[in-house]
Amino acid sequence: MIGTPLRRGRWADHPYVAVGDGPRTLLIVPGLNDPLCRVTDRLWFSLLVATYCDRYTGRHTVAMVSRPSGLPENASTRDLAAGYAKVLDEIGPADVLGLSMGGFLVEHLAADYPELVENAILGLAAARLSEHGREIVERWREHAERGEFRPIYEEAAGAVAGGLRGPPVRGAARLYGLLASQSRVDRRDFLVSADACLAHDATDRLGDIEVPTLVIGGTEDPFFTPERYRETVRGIPEVEFVEIEEAGHEAVLDRRREFDGAIREFLYD
Repeated sequence: MIGTPLRRGRWADHPYVAVGDGPRTLLIVPGLNDPLCRVTDRLWFSLLVATYCDRYTGRHTVAMVSRPSGLPENASTRDLAAGYAKVLDEIGPADVLGLSMGGFLVEHLAADYPELVENAILGLAAARLSEHGREIVERWREHAERGEFRPIYEEAAGAVAGGLRGPPVRGAARLYGLLASQSRVDRRDFLVSADACLAHDATDRLGDIEVPTLVIGGTEDPFFTPERYRETVRGIPEVEFVEIEEAGHEAVLDRRREFDGAIREFLYD
């Protein structure tokens, strides 16, 4: 159950879903697959997003904010981060959590707009992809070029859901892949995002991040090696690092005690 009413709308042309009524704001930046189903595209997905956001309410109003449709060609992660700066100009400074590729945007956002970011959290995100991570994104890009989205949904679902959750989540993703159709803009926006993700390397920007930062990484992440995470942590001046053993991207669902606990401790203590 969601503790407060769900709100949907747009800030600076960015679709958002928000819950909670806390005095502080936590803005969540989603990952690579955001263009395939933005947070306000379907009501059932908005409800799922709201349920996730509700995990962090209490002291926060929590909003997951998608990127707008019609992304500029050749947009970089830094360009996309500038769009979120416009969101923060509209709603005010906030704590910002970037999930996976969303963490790439938060790295630039924190470096370029420290006056808008109170605390930065890189959730399952390092400064650049591992070689294996690049292979996954390249494979997804090839599928998207051919208009084949079901394999992307299925592999992405497998990456974020393990254990008992794995089969039903993958089954739901398979069904969604059969039923859903992607518009030409959705496909193009996904390709723009994939290219930005593949080109991203923030190792030379980490020293410019002057806001308190938390990095959360799993030791078995398919997109980032432990060394990629440590490289990221070494580059940020004021940083905390939580490493979740034997976990990958599924930590956001299957290891909530460690994942959410690290975020709450960082923001509240």
